[in-house]
Amino acid sequence: MMKYKEYDFPDDLYYTDRHLWVKKESDGTITIGFNDLAQKLIGKVMFVRLPKKGAVLEAGKEFGTVESVKWVERLKAPVSGVVKDVNASLRTNPKLVNQEPYNAWFIKVEPTEKLEEELSKLIHGEKLVEWIKKEVEEKTKGK
Repeated sequence: MMKYKEYDFPDDLYYTDRHLWVKKESDGTITIGFNDLAQKLIGKVMFVRLPKKGAVLEAGKEFGTVESVKWVERLKAPVSGVVKDVNASLRTNPKLVNQEPYNAWFIKVEPTEKLEEELSKLIHGEKLVEWIKKEVEEKTKGK
């Protein structure tokens, strides 16, 4: 676990520049959710709109939204693939995103053969420390 100020970032995950986390599961699927910085910045999550099972995702294209009192965040797919599972509990209890950002996943995806190429474009490993510091400082200026 990497911690910077009051923000936690598990170091075994991949991250997007829009603050989604991406986890490679042992069964080959990919789990996607909001990171700790994102959930704190957006504030109290009121509504999460996610695709249905079977939806086809294309990396870089919108797949859903997270709405709070402050704003609506458009979720962009970090990887291409087919949605295998959707976290239905977020429909009735969207505040789980604020309470447990690394357990309140959005979707699970069966990735395409482009997975390794797509993951290589995400923030992971050695790049993580510098990125976290820069993002936290930039996004929390004046707070």
